Amino acid sequence: MNYKKLLKNAISLLLTFVIISSVLDFIRKPTVPDNINATALYDLQGNPFFLPQLAQDKSTLLYFWGTWCGYCRYTSPAINDLAKEGYPVVSVALRSGSTQEVADYLAEHQYSFTTVNDPRGELANQWEVGVTPTIIILHNGKMDLATTGWTSYWGLKVRLFLATFL
Repeated sequence: MNYKKLLKNAISLLLTFVIISSVLDFIRKPTVPDNINATALYDLQGNPFFLPQLAQDKSTLLYFWGTWCGYCRYTSPAINDLAKEGYPVVSVALRSGSTQEVADYLAEHQYSFTTVNDPRGELANQWEVGVTPTIIILHNGKMDLATTGWTSYWGLKVRLFLATFL
């Protein structure tokens, strides 16, 4: 077996994957609403907050997902791990039922990230989110990076690292 050729093909495949993924992320890129600083969001307990006020020293992850989303079942544990590590995470449960149904789902899976229920998809429409999961990295109310589809824990860590330099 020619290991040199195998390594070359693996690197070529990886680069192709990164390029295609980046192009898809650019095409599916959501839009930050103009009124982000003035729009209060409410978590499942009814507590209001504003996205730009969550963390001034760290980037905030805004995670659009659904209980019905197959890829979200693989991405949500990574998001939860980042929340446990102290990264500010706000998730938006898109068309996932009542507040109680979303709370039950989170409890069943032992997810502890802050969640906003979006039963009719109004918040997702404001952000022009058309794919779940969609993960947006915000810093000071501006979108640094956005990605759609399945994303790993390390993929998110790399994106958070890159966001510190943008």
